[in-house]
Amino acid sequence: MGLVATASAVSACSTPISGAPVSDIVSAQEEDGYAGTLLSDPTISRPALVLTDTDGRPYDLQADVDGVTALFFGYTRCPDVCPTTMADLATAVRELPAGARERVDVVFVTEDPDSDTPAVVREWLDRFDEDFIGLMGGQGRTDQVLDQLHVPRTEGHVDPPEAAPHDDGTLEHSGVVYLFGPGDEATVLHSGGTTADQYAADISRLLDQS
Repeated sequence: MGLVATASAVSACSTPISGAPVSDIVSAQEEDGYAGTLLSDPTISRPALVLTDTDGRPYDLQADVDGVTALFFGYTRCPDVCPTTMADLATAVRELPAGARERVDVVFVTEDPDSDTPAVVREWLDRFDEDFIGLMGGQGRTDQVLDQLHVPRTEGHVDPPEAAPHDDGTLEHSGVVYLFGPGDEATVLHSGGTTADQYAADISRLLDQS
């Protein structure tokens, strides 16, 4: 495990811009003890998301609500936000006590399934943490979930490396991480700039409330 160095020339991987739909559910943060934003909207909970994982098995995001689930949408050739976010989440999980680590699932949903085959996603995630869960998403398969979470839909394209060796295209997507707490009693949103220590603190707080 460790920070992965990406070699692709993909140039667009960004956090939500001002005025994006996610702003509809984020208000001025109160002193709630979280580094992220504790959402007061009760409808923002684990979405009904069933996708195929990197082993070819169906994964239901709502099947196990006894712990914390960190959900992130991205793609493996993203040069900045995606690898940084996954590295920070990996560090955050390692900072937790052993018992707490067992109650945390980090779920990565690829938005570039044409290039991000199950093998590619698995190899990429293993560089951060072999227990991270990789799901095969993509436009059309996950748009409804993105809308439900008030996250901007993914836009653009990423060409296969052999098709455009000097310009892989662009894929604009959200840099949002959702932390769904045990029993869906609390949801914390991180929209960028979160440190590993902050993720760890928020995950611990969510676990402590269960």
